[in-house]
Amino acid sequence: MARAVWGIVAREFVRFLRQRGRLVSSLARPFVWFVFAGAGFRALFAGPPGLDYPRYMAPGLLGMVVLFGAFLAALSTVTDRDAGVLRLLLVAPVPRGAVALGKALGATLLGTVQALAVALILLPAARLSLTPGGAALAFAAVVLTSLAAGAVGLVLAATIRSIENFSGVMNFAIFPMLFLCGAFYPMRNLAAPLRALAYLNPIAYGVDLLKHALLAPWSAAGYGGELAVGCDFAALAVFAGLGLAAATPLLAREGGVTRAAFSGERR
Repeated sequence: MARAVWGIVAREFVRFLRQRGRLVSSLARPFVWFVFAGAGFRALFAGPPGLDYPRYMAPGLLGMVVLFGAFLAALSTVTDRDAGVLRLLLVAPVPRGAVALGKALGATLLGTVQALAVALILLPAARLSLTPGGAALAFAAVVLTSLAAGAVGLVLAATIRSIENFSGVMNFAIFPMLFLCGAFYPMRNLAAPLRALAYLNPIAYGVDLLKHALLAPWSAAGYGGELAVGCDFAALAVFAGLGLAAATPLLAREGGVTRAAFSGERR
């Protein structure tokens, strides 16, 4: 099982490296938001002394990288279905859970690598520095958020049969998740119904963890994370577990169809 999972993860990573347009856009996207949204909202942001809007945006932009990276990684499940690769994986003598886990871990690796690459430039540009503890917390936040987002994206990909439909659903899902995660403004400023929706968003907990890690000097002013660190970790683990549990039978259904077709051919 471990070899099967590793093979799927390695395949997802190699595919990503070969798609240069996707690679460049994933690294450039957060800096476009950093420049233009940062310039536009800087005058409207009334943060505590020493915290300007570009600094405040940095955790949210890393969350954006994870969100887009993990969801675009889930797109490979749809393309694999079209190419017949998914059916080959599902009729192979490996547990169905291994296929789902490999896909989710592939999304986790891609989201983590992209976020780390962006952080190397973004954090100095935002004039943010990290303590060793803050760096460890930020890394854990990125990994666990990538896993949770990858699992949720895999559920969507397992239920959609065409690339066109997935692209539409992905855009419909990504932007509400992005604007309801505390990336651009504190969640406490949202109206109660929107705040309730934000708590159903796995990215909100990841961004909150990143705020604990990156904006710790402004915690007393309410900008260094709004929820407890333990709550953030627990919520991300629940989203990841539920996503994998839901994706496994959805993917297995595809394998059942394939096996039935093969048995019919033998007759």
